[in-house]
Amino acid sequence: MSIPELPLGDFSALVPSRYRSSHRLAYVSAVVLVLAALAIRLCLPASIGERPMLLLFLFPVIVSALFGGLGPGLLATLMAAMVSDFQLLPPYRSLAIAGPYDVVQWTLLIANGVLISLLSEFLLRTRQRENAHWQQLLDARDQLRVSQTLFQTTFEQAAIGICLLAPDGRWLKANRQFCEIVGYSLEELLSSNFSDITYWEDFGDLSQMPTGEGEIDSFSGDKRFIHKNGSVVWIRLSASVARKPDGSPACFILLMENIEQREQALLALHESEMALKVAQRLAALGSWEWDLRTGESKWSEQIYSLFGRAPHLPPAGYDEVGRYFKPESWQRLQAAVAQACSDGLPYECEVELQNDGELHRWLVARGEAVRDEQANIVALHGTVQDVTPRKQAELALQEAQRAALEKQREARLAALNLMEDALAARKALEAANASLRESEEFKRAILDSVSANIAVLNRDGVIVSVNRPWQQFAEDDALACGQSADICSIGTNYLQICRQASGPYRQGSQAVFNGLSAVLEGRLPRFRYEYACHSAQKQRWFAMVVTPLGFGEGGAVVSHANITERKLAEMALVESEERLRLAQSTANIGIWDWHIDNDKVQWTPELERMFGYAPGAFSGDYSAFSQRVHPDDLAELKHFRDSAVAAHRTFDFDFRVQAEPGRFRWLNCKGGASYDDMGRAQRVFGVCIDITERKNTENELKLWAQAFENAEFGLAIADAQSNLFLAVNPVFAKERGYAREELIGKPVMTVYPADWVEQIKQQINILDSTCHGVFEAEHQRKDGSRFPVMMDVTVIKSGDGKSLSRVAYALDISERKAAEVALREQTEALQRFNRAMVGREMDMIALKQTINELSGQLGQERPYPLAFIEQAGTNPVGNVPG
Repeated sequence: MSIPELPLGDFSALVPSRYRSSHRLAYVSAVVLVLAALAIRLCLPASIGERPMLLLFLFPVIVSALFGGLGPGLLATLMAAMVSDFQLLPPYRSLAIAGPYDVVQWTLLIANGVLISLLSEFLLRTRQRENAHWQQLLDARDQLRVSQTLFQTTFEQAAIGICLLAPDGRWLKANRQFCEIVGYSLEELLSSNFSDITYWEDFGDLSQMPTGEGEIDSFSGDKRFIHKNGSVVWIRLSASVARKPDGSPACFILLMENIEQREQALLALHESEMALKVAQRLAALGSWEWDLRTGESKWSEQIYSLFGRAPHLPPAGYDEVGRYFKPESWQRLQAAVAQACSDGLPYECEVELQNDGELHRWLVARGEAVRDEQANIVALHGTVQDVTPRKQAELALQEAQRAALEKQREARLAALNLMEDALAARKALEAANASLRESEEFKRAILDSVSANIAVLNRDGVIVSVNRPWQQFAEDDALACGQSADICSIGTNYLQICRQASGPYRQGSQAVFNGLSAVLEGRLPRFRYEYACHSAQKQRWFAMVVTPLGFGEGGAVVSHANITERKLAEMALVESEERLRLAQSTANIGIWDWHIDNDKVQWTPELERMFGYAPGAFSGDYSAFSQRVHPDDLAELKHFRDSAVAAHRTFDFDFRVQAEPGRFRWLNCKGGASYDDMGRAQRVFGVCIDITERKNTENELKLWAQAFENAEFGLAIADAQSNLFLAVNPVFAKERGYAREELIGKPVMTVYPADWVEQIKQQINILDSTCHGVFEAEHQRKDGSRFPVMMDVTVIKSGDGKSLSRVAYALDISERKAAEVALREQTEALQRFNRAMVGREMDMIALKQTINELSGQLGQERPYPLAFIEQAGTNPVGNVPG
């Protein structure tokens, strides 16, 4: 069962209450004891009653004064004087005193009572002050012990690495988290130097940490350390300097946060984005986004290349984009976009760009609608792909067909016009046939040169012609599946193959069958379908396009284009965005983007959580941001940010936000700005990191340091291994006549006299086993003078039981020792006085007895009534102590 500790105020109130209760009892005791002494005196034999024996009344006076102080002592003295005068001193029953000897004795009784009362009051008050002072010391010791335990627990269990570094680079102290970061044990770390584990490229920056009195007291940045296994570890380093009174550095406080995962995530994100850019460049594919609410657009780098627009310019507006296309292409694209904005249907449109000299370029523009939670269309996004090579091949094919038809027409006219000359007609016919064969071979060569797999179907869905890529793909696919290569060759019914498909591609084959049938029957002008066709060795995606033949007996042209690169690029883009979101959530980082022109702010969900907004609840206005910032930090935040943006520099500052009523978070903000051609800021963007835990830890460390510095009693911390002072507070150094710098680094035995050294060493050995002890000793000042102290020492140990340091507070008890000596001297004087008074009283009794005997021998009446002594048959002189 633990006894609850009283604070100092409660103890101070408790002492007077107990004192008052005992004080009242002392008044009652004073009256009772005096009456008891009177009763005892009256009960003594009558022969003794001839003299008052006032010495008997000193006992109630002493007892009342010792337990009650001045008031009860004076009351007992007054009662004893009045009772003895009224009952014991002749004339009896009167306050008058007849004999001069009785006056002297009665006066001495009063003087002794007053003196004893005064002395007892002084001793009682001294004891009360000493008890209160000791209670204050015990409370301060308990508070210091709790604060030391809390500080040690906070230091060891902190989620970030914390260590103390000497100015010469030696490690003084490190917590468990820091040892895990660098892979060293605490003993290995303390035996090494700062430069031993610092990456050589970063050592130049770290060696310039603040040391001078006029420099700043903190330093922060991302640095690299060398792990015990030789690997490089990225950390977020925050350093501050603890200074001595003269301004020189005492030690450095380093806070280290492992950001290796964050750096790896950022590197992976960067590599992913670079891979996406390369994939888009190789596929001649660009992506875009258009916010219908704000009119803002976002382009990938490849779109700038396709349109020939300078990369430093912002994306072109909707109306400005039209100047890149030919009018008829732009009209088709506008109609498709308008349809997507109204109905939400995706579109695919082939458009031609404006001529750039002799170069003709064709693009395939694709887009689809983005809806909000209410299913309203709020944005469009899509891709633009350069299909110029394919388009050129199609145009070449069309030109070859036109030329062949023209030659056939000329041949027929020649045959009709030159019927008379059969030989000439036959030669012309042979020439026309040769030209036609050449045309067919030309068309075949063009079809074979196209990378897409192309097949021509008749109106029944039978394959009547294929190009070489189609035939090659069919052979490779049949070889991989163990089927016949003729399954998709000329003469095969392609519709029947699609209808009879089974397995994982059955659903896709059914969609192809329906679309192909619709084109062949004239119900659909064009059919497009994208599907996956993976082999055992690699993944593949194809885009199937079915267009009707506009001449002859009908039919359709089926084209399968390999879109694997585009699909991989799109998947890489999605994975990149997912990794970015994961990195933000894991590292507790929020990203923001402020568009100055329209005062719109874009936040990631992680940043909304930091500011106390529900996901999607942030309105996007700058005012919604500023109203959550702490009022004391808002003006300084604006100053730092605007100054950095105006100077074309990045910024880095800390501020507070009120995420919940009455609760604030600390955020670290880093960012920069983008500028137009005139150097004016258009966007300000950056990231925010939650550093609340780090700020709380720093504040707690400052509080413990202030408590150590401002304590009203002496405090000292010594190394348990070397017995050297690590730190002393100003009171400890001043009481011993030293400056703090003269004691730090010196042996503990410096403050002990030579005759106390062996005893203190034995006491230290006991402390290392018990971990705590209180003892009295003597300290020696710098000038050689000595004074008594009470030492309360606590030993701090590591997890393996090894003593690390000793924390002691020392109390100067010179006043208490002096009070003890004064009390002892006063007690001895009182005892001597009592012995003298008792001896004199016994001599007076013996003299009276002799006079009574002589008067009896002379036949006279005895002048002194000493019948009680004679009846007892005792000799009072013989009972007097020698």
